[in-house]
Amino acid sequence: MAAKKQNRTVKRSRAGDPPGDNSKMHPENLLLVYDDALSSSYLFEKARLLSGPATRVHVVQVIYEGIADLSVSAIENSAQLKTFLLESAESELEEQLFRVRSRLPDLESATLWNSRHWEGVLHAAAETDADLILKAADEKQAAGIGALVRTPSEWNLLRHSKVPVMIVKPQAWPKTPTLLCALDVFDETHQALNLDLLAQSRHLADALSADLCLVCAYPLFEPWVGELGAVKSYEEIKDAVEQDIRDRIAKLVKKAGIRYRHLILDEGQAAGVLARVCEEADAALLILGTHAREGVGGVLLGNTSERILHAVDTDVLTVPLRSRNRSAKTARRAGKSSKTE
Repeated sequence: MAAKKQNRTVKRSRAGDPPGDNSKMHPENLLLVYDDALSSSYLFEKARLLSGPATRVHVVQVIYEGIADLSVSAIENSAQLKTFLLESAESELEEQLFRVRSRLPDLESATLWNSRHWEGVLHAAAETDADLILKAADEKQAAGIGALVRTPSEWNLLRHSKVPVMIVKPQAWPKTPTLLCALDVFDETHQALNLDLLAQSRHLADALSADLCLVCAYPLFEPWVGELGAVKSYEEIKDAVEQDIRDRIAKLVKKAGIRYRHLILDEGQAAGVLARVCEEADAALLILGTHAREGVGGVLLGNTSERILHAVDTDVLTVPLRSRNRSAKTARRAGKSSKTE
C-alpha cells in the first residue's frame, strides 16, 4: 500500500482547574551554569522569568585549565596557581553578574575547580538544593539542540542529574510562550514519570503564563495495516488508538490536576513527531522525561531521548524519574533539618 501523509489529530480542549490555590509556582532554588558572557546573556533573562519573589538564584562556574606553557597537572600541584586561576575566573564572573543584578538582585555565585565539568555542576546542585538547573546551549557547534548537547560533559549532566535540566538557546521567549509536554502512555513504566512531567509542565506554564500543550506520538500502523484490513480499516485502527490515548491522558491529567490548551496526537517516530510539532507550534520549550541509569546501562541517555534531542531545535527541559529526583531531595532536606535541631 502506498504511503500517504496523515493529518495529526488535535483536540482543542482544556482540562479542569487544578486543585488547591492558584498562586504561581516558581522554583525555590535555581542553579545557573555560567560558561561565558555571550552564551549566558539569555540564560539570565530566562532565569528572571522563571523566578518568583522567594526564588534563590545561584550561579556556578566550573573551571579546569592551564596557563600559557603550564599544564593542568602542573597547576594541580600548585595551590597558589590554582587559587590565582579561581580568583581570576571569579572576578570575571562578578563583572558579568554586576550587569544583571538589577534584574536578579539576590544572586549567589561560586567558582569551582573540577576536571569533570558536569560533576562540578551536580555538586553545586546538591549544595544549593537546586530544583532546576539552567545551562546555555553551546552555540559554537552545529545548529540543532542535538548537536548542542552531544559533548560527553553535557550528556553526563543530563544523564546523572537528579533534578530537571533545561538547555536554553540564545533566543527570547515570547510574552505568552507555548510549552510542549511529551508523554508516553503506552509504557506502563512511564506512568510515574508522566505524572512528574505534567507537574513540571504545570509549574512552568503557571510561572511563565504560558500555553501548555500535550503531545503524544504513536507507532506507524499503515505499513502493515493490509494484514488487518480484513478485520478493520486503517482509519478504524487509527481512531481506536487515538481514542485509547485520549482516555489514558484524561486519567493522567485528572490525577495530576492540570489543564492544557491542546492535545496533539501524531502518528510516527517520537523524534520526528516532536521536531515537527515544535516547529509548527513555534514552541518555546519542549519538556520530556529521561530514564537515565547509572553504569553500563546508562552509557546513553536513552535511545528515544537521544534521538529527540538531536531532532528538535528549541529549548529542552529533561525531567528525571521521580525516584531519582524526590528521594534525593528529601534525603538532603532531612539531613539539613537534623543538623539544625
